[in-house]
Amino acid sequence: MDFVDQGWQGTVLLTGATGGLGGELLPRLLRRHPACQVAALVRGDTPQQAAGRLDEAMDYGGLAPSERARVSLCHGDVSLPRFGLAAPAWRELAARTRRVFHLAASVDFDLPLDASRAANVDSTRAVLAFAEEAMRGSADFRLNYVSTAYVSGWRSGRLGEDELDQGQAFCNGYEQSKFEAEQRVWQASGWLPLTVYRPSQIIGESRTGRIRKFFGYYEFLKLAERGRMPVLPANAGARPDLVPADYVCEAMLHLDASAHAVGRCYHLTAGLANSPDFERIFGLLYQELAERRLDGRAPARPRMFRPEDLEAMASPEELRRFHLSPLKLLLRTYRAYLAEERDFDCAATQAELAAAGIPLPDVEAALRLSTRYALDARFGQRARGGAFERQPA
Repeated sequence: MDFVDQGWQGTVLLTGATGGLGGELLPRLLRRHPACQVAALVRGDTPQQAAGRLDEAMDYGGLAPSERARVSLCHGDVSLPRFGLAAPAWRELAARTRRVFHLAASVDFDLPLDASRAANVDSTRAVLAFAEEAMRGSADFRLNYVSTAYVSGWRSGRLGEDELDQGQAFCNGYEQSKFEAEQRVWQASGWLPLTVYRPSQIIGESRTGRIRKFFGYYEFLKLAERGRMPVLPANAGARPDLVPADYVCEAMLHLDASAHAVGRCYHLTAGLANSPDFERIFGLLYQELAERRLDGRAPARPRMFRPEDLEAMASPEELRRFHLSPLKLLLRTYRAYLAEERDFDCAATQAELAAAGIPLPDVEAALRLSTRYALDARFGQRARGGAFERQPA
């Protein structure tokens, strides 16, 4: 659903515009607020490289020339003090900024904690300092902060939107660094108008399946297509929380315009009741692969084991192939998310959004479309040398 608010004017600072979620938010932001300007903070070794990355994001978003004219490049690094900008440029940008959408983050689960903190905590510190400066020039300034539902860490039971520090352990440095960053955001909430969004695992846009970053589910799909998944290391009955990118973007834009959303946190998640289990997900995956082959046969579907049971239950040949497969590296990264499900409390948020005309799309249908899009797009493969390029957010 497309919304237009003719009265919203001013500059929006958008971080993460070249990332997966930012690539979906940018066109929606411009079309909802046709009088706004967007300053996209983009990293790059040179201004030319940063401009090229932003151009790719605008191409992906299908921006018309008039929309592209409203997007300006801010070449900098969100993790640095003042974003690495000269003080006068930083102050000038803050003076005209009415909104910040902070989406930039490192989502590399394998980074050491210090590296994750440098990306996610330092960027939050820099954004909060910018917000403090921007408030001097705008009475209706707002910060829209994208966290993650996985700040919950490794906990069972219902996970509430009003919970953060519950003494939880974390599965990786990404979760912990996002938790520490969100702590700093809430410490600023007494003086800074802000809203926190916690999406779960983002999949493609629900109407087309399109997506810019092929991480998580798509990495398993890629191995399955190539016949390089000798076993499925997942709890067949566990339901991972997958949420379409457009639902997250439209929810944020709606809540940004709601006064009652200030000071609140929203789980932009599907919830267990709307989430297919791994047995169903991988069934759809292999069904789609079969439908693409002339003989109607998908690559052989491997047996599924809980990750902790793999060594004990797999055959010697399955284990041999597993240890030679890239799947072993994926299991190291995603093991915790394949073994158990997490129950994010999102009923009130979903009800509020549905009443505003933003219902949660059918997750299974979106996943099927996402699968088709990824296969058609060859997982983002580019012509340059035929190599798959995994771009930074």
